[in-house]
Amino acid sequence: MPEHDLRLLALDGGGVRGLSTLQIVKQLMDTIDPESPPKPCDYFDMIGGTSTGGLIAIMLGRLRMTVDECIDAYVSLSDRIFQKQRHRVTIRGQVQGRFDSDELERAIKEIVARQSLAQDALLKDDTDAKCKVFVCATSKETGHTVRLRSYRSARGRKQLLLTAKIWEAGRATSAASSFFDPITIGDFGESFVDGATGANNPVYELWNEAQDIWPSGSLEDKVKCLVSIGTGVPSLTPFKGDLIGIGQSLLAIVLETEKTAEQFSQDKSRLDDTRRYYRFNVLRGLEDIGLEDSKRKSAIIAATDRYIESQAVFKQVKACADILSGRPCKS
Repeated sequence: MPEHDLRLLALDGGGVRGLSTLQIVKQLMDTIDPESPPKPCDYFDMIGGTSTGGLIAIMLGRLRMTVDECIDAYVSLSDRIFQKQRHRVTIRGQVQGRFDSDELERAIKEIVARQSLAQDALLKDDTDAKCKVFVCATSKETGHTVRLRSYRSARGRKQLLLTAKIWEAGRATSAASSFFDPITIGDFGESFVDGATGANNPVYELWNEAQDIWPSGSLEDKVKCLVSIGTGVPSLTPFKGDLIGIGQSLLAIVLETEKTAEQFSQDKSRLDDTRRYYRFNVLRGLEDIGLEDSKRKSAIIAATDRYIESQAVFKQVKACADILSGRPCKS
């Protein structure tokens, strides 16, 4: 287990705009080795994500997929699950998610199976994997953020570690209340929705996890590089035709995400000053793309490429890739 030169990756939530996240990760990996881009799981000691970012963290970290494999799977999943909207209220008067949760479950299971794993494989990784993965979800019972992990942690719940399946973690982290139904996990049937409320930008969750796993000494001294990737600055109406209350909740998440990024940069200014903290987030071009707007893939890629190609960001990507390429992770 590495005790120095840690490389950490935090992935924000953001619906279909997660494609922007993947395009940025792809650019980092391509910059490290243009001829044979490495897998992110070989360069990051820990990947944590929320909602969209949680699904990507699972694919890149737990399933050890290449970025290109992840992009293909992510695009297919987005097209599939956001095709048909359901009525928000059933004939029995019950409120339900706008999209089919069962279809999301089937899609995640198929991604897992394509990586030669059983569909019901646990999120817990028994292979002594170098890359540790967690996703953020929210307990409906307490309203608190819960981290579902691929590894043992002194702070973690043992029963969740031993029962949570990969597909369940993917469903839990992406179960935005206005989009998908909650999911129950574990022996006691605890109900979860996505972790976007309070941890849509999971950079502090990542920092706290790393402190728990590598507790000796100062974490700041051990971090070689911490990368935080957003899903673009969205509009104030990120879901078309949404209810006013839900729209306000999504706006609060958007504001929290950027506030968290700024606060972390201030709190960990030494990391920033010594070029060990990098925040990538497309500033313009994704504002009018809704969380569910899977038909706007070309616009997402175009805006992200334009952002990456700007001189300031291009230099940041190069500097970040240079730091990451210093060594493969060691167990």
